[in-house]
Amino acid sequence: VLFRSIVESNGGVGMNAGTAEDATQYFYSFPSNRIELWYLLESERFLRPVFRQFYKERDVVREERRMRVESSPQGKLLEAFLSTAFAAHPYKNMPGGWASDIESFRRPEAEAFFKRYYTPGNITVSIAGDVDPASAKKLAEKYFGRIPAGPLPPPVRTVEPPQEGEKRVAVASAAQPFLIIGYKRPDQHSPDDAVLDVLADVLSGGRTGIIYKELVRDKKIALAAEAIPTFPGGKYPGMFLFFAVPGQGHSVEENENAINEIIERAKKEKPDQAAIERVKTKLRATLIRKLGSNSGLAEELATYHAAYGDWRKLFTELDEYNKITADDVLKAAQKYLTVETRTVGYTYAPMQEGK
Repeated sequence: VLFRSIVESNGGVGMNAGTAEDATQYFYSFPSNRIELWYLLESERFLRPVFRQFYKERDVVREERRMRVESSPQGKLLEAFLSTAFAAHPYKNMPGGWASDIESFRRPEAEAFFKRYYTPGNITVSIAGDVDPASAKKLAEKYFGRIPAGPLPPPVRTVEPPQEGEKRVAVASAAQPFLIIGYKRPDQHSPDDAVLDVLADVLSGGRTGIIYKELVRDKKIALAAEAIPTFPGGKYPGMFLFFAVPGQGHSVEENENAINEIIERAKKEKPDQAAIERVKTKLRATLIRKLGSNSGLAEELATYHAAYGDWRKLFTELDEYNKITADDVLKAAQKYLTVETRTVGYTYAPMQEGK
């Protein structure tokens, strides 16, 4: 509370944090003439953290799980889907953890986790705005240099074993039906990473994507449908995901069959060059929009440096997109969208007693 009041009283806005599968982010915007105060505050946060509100915040996380997972049919399905798709790798767990883990988590465990993972070699700091790089570097050495060096966190040892057949999971729910289809794919360092981004956009990029045009616009069997190239994270091998929200009077099975038909076509027919060029233009425009603000620029630089070890990947990725051909997209569909690596999850209406 005191930390936030200091930030806000000095013009800071947008203070927040977020945890995903591969990283935790802390962020806010601060006036450039308060940059040294920012260095002091942030370095103190990681040098001498105070855990006095640990149990209060733990209860907040428990409530978030109750709201986003336990009270949400989509959240329940997603949790069941991940724990089915991944047999061994930590991607099988949602970022917030299981209810019993949250409830039994104690402050000494949080402190041990902090000491293990919040070491200088595991932190990426990104600053964008009206700052002098040379001065920013000196301040970083002055304040963050106080944090004792420590060993890097141990790598994840568990490797997900090959999937050797389709998996299916169903969750009973009387609410809006929902469908998820996922195919195993390599991590973000794969030469096919950019190709899979283009494939996803060809299939579902807004109103020009094949899935939207067929399922939502023409057949009207879905309220929404999309492909996501990287899920739940990219640091380790994950999934190429499809989801659909069936429209009234239409079933999960109908949407699954329609998506499967589109996938089979994508494995037989090359996308036309106009579609490929349209996707490349969209990907470039998306990047430019992300870099349109200081906060967006800082977020992308930190994300790419943490993920790839080099912030330049943010820009060289555009060169990778430009080299992709229709043949590359066809080969990626054939290679990765296979039945053997597929996991299907869906909700269904439970039978009522007496009927």
